[in-house]
Amino acid sequence: MHMNIRKLATATLVFLVVFSTQSLFAATIDELRSRIEDGNQKIEELTKEIESLSKDLNLTAKQSQTLANTLKQLDLTKKKLAADIALTAQRIKSTGSTIEELSQGIVQAEFSIDASTEILTDNIRLIAEKESESLIENLLKHKTISDAWDYVSALADIESDMRLRLIDLRDEREGLTEKKFTLESQKKNLVGYQQNLSDQKKVADYNSSETNKLLSTTKSKQAEYEKQLALKKSQRDAFEKELFAYESALKIAIDPSSIPTERSGILSWPLDSIYVTQYFGKTSFSGRLYTSGTHNGIDFRAPIGTPVKATLSGVIQATGNTDAQKGCYSYGRWILIKHANGLSSLYGHLSVISVDPGDTVVTGDRIGYSGNTGYSTGPHLHLTVLASQGVRVEKFSNSINCKNVVLPLADVKAYLDPSAYLPK
Repeated sequence: MHMNIRKLATATLVFLVVFSTQSLFAATIDELRSRIEDGNQKIEELTKEIESLSKDLNLTAKQSQTLANTLKQLDLTKKKLAADIALTAQRIKSTGSTIEELSQGIVQAEFSIDASTEILTDNIRLIAEKESESLIENLLKHKTISDAWDYVSALADIESDMRLRLIDLRDEREGLTEKKFTLESQKKNLVGYQQNLSDQKKVADYNSSETNKLLSTTKSKQAEYEKQLALKKSQRDAFEKELFAYESALKIAIDPSSIPTERSGILSWPLDSIYVTQYFGKTSFSGRLYTSGTHNGIDFRAPIGTPVKATLSGVIQATGNTDAQKGCYSYGRWILIKHANGLSSLYGHLSVISVDPGDTVVTGDRIGYSGNTGYSTGPHLHLTVLASQGVRVEKFSNSINCKNVVLPLADVKAYLDPSAYLPK
């Protein structure tokens, strides 16, 4: 009888320890949840600020291209980038608190599972011992039949409690698995936010250098700004003519069956907000056609620092920066993705590249940030779609101003109208 009382006392003690420990965990988790709630409120405030600045940037982009408006746009971009960085830093902080809360919850769940398992083990052993006794043996151990009956009832209660504990234990184990899965997901989010923060700081540095360069080269005079803009446009036109002449001479075999049939939605939008400023080629009887003096892709309005996304899953075939050679007015910082369906996509005029050659990306992955590099006369994203068989990444050795840079070169037949594959 003393042994049984001792076992029941042990079970009670374990329960009390579990209860007090859970109370301690609860206090810690409540603190973390309060921090997470405060963090979410700050995230909401920063998001609203960014939305307001984005609207102002879009309005400025629609205004005439003057020095004053360009400087205003750069200043608004600076403020937006500062808010972007603050938002990402807050997301890192909030995600850290969420990870800490999940970790505490996992420790609590594991402790509770271990304690429940110990209680169940003791109860199973106790019931097994009692079930091995005969009714006469049980009656002889107690002074009265009432005592014996009370003890049998206690055992029945223990069995009922065991069934409930088994259900709780199963639920706790399922909850623990879910917490661990969520924890891993949050850790991945944290890595992503940390990479975003690093890239956003690079964009902010780029934006500052653009402002300083503009002030230095124009000496804050509108006439100087217009002269530079005209020079950049003429250099861009000269490069495009030179590129078209060179690529027209390329005779790269392209199997028409390797190119997917034109259908909207094969590619996704490369930006969250879409405003097309220039379309591909020119209109012809057979659709839009790429010819000399026309555009080999599609341009989207995108303030400096706008996240650029992969239009389709694929492998990063190459990246580069044509600004590495002074006077080479081409794509600036660019990325080329090769897709499994026979298409390749080229993203130009970026401020920051977030991927490396050989990386595998999924549709919608952030691959970089928009900018104003290359022959761009204002912040935007350039997207070209090509038949993969017809494009090569090599030095443009025949060029006058770009002979030392590597960039995608393609047979003119390889250039495809992006609008034929993007969503309607």
